[in-house]
Amino acid sequence: MPKEQPSQLGVSKTDEGYSLTSKGVLGALGGWFGVFEAIVPATVFVILLSITNNAVVAVITAASLSAVSLLIQIIRKKPLAQAIAGSVGIAISAYLPLREGGQPADYFIQGFISNSIYFAVLLVSVLIRWPVVGLLISVLTAKTDMSWRHEPAILRRFQLVTLLWVGLFASRLLVQVPLYLTDQLAALGFFRVAMGVPLYAFLLWTTWLLTRETIRSRQ
Repeated sequence: MPKEQPSQLGVSKTDEGYSLTSKGVLGALGGWFGVFEAIVPATVFVILLSITNNAVVAVITAASLSAVSLLIQIIRKKPLAQAIAGSVGIAISAYLPLREGGQPADYFIQGFISNSIYFAVLLVSVLIRWPVVGLLISVLTAKTDMSWRHEPAILRRFQLVTLLWVGLFASRLLVQVPLYLTDQLAALGFFRVAMGVPLYAFLLWTTWLLTRETIRSRQ
């Protein structure tokens, strides 16, 4: 049986070459604990707040679920940098709604911050013609040369795929920030989950379809 080497792009390398597999996609999502983290805490937060009308209970419960998930991932050898980033994210999500003058919807601000950073980095990479998708594929295929930047067809494709990811993060902000500003908490929680794992997985699949020939040609 070919041994798979999963990557953060969702693409796995086997003895037969590169391919997109369910295991690879799950790995790119952070495994089952990553899926749990993306769906369960926010859902529990909205449900508990609706039932109890107690922001403290809702925030502490959601943050605790996130912390337990992170702890298990650390025990399972999660990379230290990701663990630190996860801890900071949990702390921000818990602090903002519980601080003096904070509102329950502030629980979602941390997500706005991370989406804004991804959006900005990806967009800048396209504008300066160093698309992030191209760089990630170079890392994946262990190719240190950046000759694809001088091949117009490949560069355009990497630019296009990177722009699709820009669109993902932009759409999250365009949909969710107005809901936050109008205090539509239930709708905000729904779209936070709906525009999380499902869209991310779909875009991984789309990225593979648009770049697989280039990836395979560079192996």
